[in-house]
Amino acid sequence: MNLSFPSGHVPRYSDFELAGLLDETLREGTERCPFSVPAARKAALARRIVGTGVRDVVFGSAPSDPDLMAEVLAELERDGAIEGVRLAFILLLNCWEPLLERFARFPDALKDHVCISYGMVDHRSDERLFERVHERFRALGFRHFRVSLINNFSRGVDEAAYAHIVRQIDRSLALGIDTVRINDSLGVCYPETMAVLAANLVNDYPQVHFCVHAHDDKGLGLQNALTSIYHGFDLIEGGFSGFGNRSGLPAIEVLLAIFAEKNITIRGLGLDPDAARTTGYAAEDTFLVVPNVYRAVTGRVVNWENLGVANIPDYLGSERRARKFLTDVGTHDQTLRDVLRKAGRPAPDESNALEPLRAALHAELDAAYVAKRRAYESLIEGIEALYGEGIMFEDVAVARAEALAV
Repeated sequence: MNLSFPSGHVPRYSDFELAGLLDETLREGTERCPFSVPAARKAALARRIVGTGVRDVVFGSAPSDPDLMAEVLAELERDGAIEGVRLAFILLLNCWEPLLERFARFPDALKDHVCISYGMVDHRSDERLFERVHERFRALGFRHFRVSLINNFSRGVDEAAYAHIVRQIDRSLALGIDTVRINDSLGVCYPETMAVLAANLVNDYPQVHFCVHAHDDKGLGLQNALTSIYHGFDLIEGGFSGFGNRSGLPAIEVLLAIFAEKNITIRGLGLDPDAARTTGYAAEDTFLVVPNVYRAVTGRVVNWENLGVANIPDYLGSERRARKFLTDVGTHDQTLRDVLRKAGRPAPDESNALEPLRAALHAELDAAYVAKRRAYESLIEGIEALYGEGIMFEDVAVARAEALAV
């Protein structure tokens, strides 16, 4: 049986405060990128993310990440920029032993700036592996923890699925862990499912801090993230420029724009939209991602609009700042008259009198397209080579292992 909303549940859509923001740009960006990013570039991006005002950065899950986390934190401390910063490490319980050895060498003075985020909590649960690993990390002196509960929401959430989530939360609370990430691990959850799930979890666990890890495989990541906080979750997470595995996560820049309109604040944070935008561009540069120039909010040309009387935002009285460009779509008579007036030239009423200007503009626009087409085809060839050559796919790794064995 599917879940229903708790009795008396009332969503909130504006004018509330969230307890925090989790940034996933670095960890998920590194996992998605088909190239091995040098440590120095990952460290530089981490410092830049912190520089925007983000305090909780999900740093990574790679074997070498604990050492790099220590280096980044040491640099932030030297620069006087470490206050309130916490770097999270995703510790999967199917590969924890070597990582314990890495973290055993972690500087004691920096451990308060680390969060161990357990994944695969139900792995070997009959052996109480989660509890045993947690005690090992506590014994090392780490004090900040959370859990990431992985889920397959392809069939929604019925009572059995909800009970499975609840068992993992209860185990976490028994260890003193009160921050829970609900992972839509495959990006298949629908907002109506997220709504009823969030409402029930908040109703049943009012003392727990919840957020959803909302992948965008079906284009619903942003909707699911917003739905989760409308129905009570008090944490939000995303990535700059929407960075995340596969189709990505909610873009932090888009969330900030929505929050500004809805008066949704994040406790202790005041993120600058311009800094967020440039950090998103830096993430693209770090992970060699071709920019989406029409991406919402931060697309590099998303605020360009067609010049002229056919411009609907202008007709509606929009006050958006936009840079206007002209194509053949916009060369209506009235548009050409407006251009002539701005040029200080007479603006004839007769359409025939406008033809010389229209023809000259069209000829220049046509020539520009021919040149742009050549440049575009060359660019596409380069992109196909970038993502098609030199990638360590599984069959290549197997071949390297076979050669090594010989």
